[in-house]
Amino acid sequence: MDTSRLVAVLDEAISQDRSLEEKIFLKLLKQVWQVDWTVAPYDVFIHMIEWDIPYFLRFMAIDEGDEAEEQQLIQDWIESRVQLRKKTTGYEWKRQMVALIDEANHLRVAARQE
Repeated sequence: MDTSRLVAVLDEAISQDRSLEEKIFLKLLKQVWQVDWTVAPYDVFIHMIEWDIPYFLRFMAIDEGDEAEEQQLIQDWIESRVQLRKKTTGYEWKRQMVALIDEANHLRVAARQE
């Protein structure tokens, strides 16, 4: 798959009016998919809510060229931790994130078919 199309689709999704947590998830997903587009969005989400920073740093180490963006993403993610912790127990937040994971799956399929 041409990952540049997939990254463009993700960038478009990131630029939409979304919550901070949604944008962080999509940006982390982008970092992973730049290296391996076969990783499931659900897997990325689980690593995100488990605060598995080394998981994402491994992908970022393989990808070259956007180190400043990567460092800012990690910083934003860490700063959102308190806010995210409060939300992960709410039913509405979980429903919203499941919908976002589903959206990411559809984005990947759409990018692959073009």
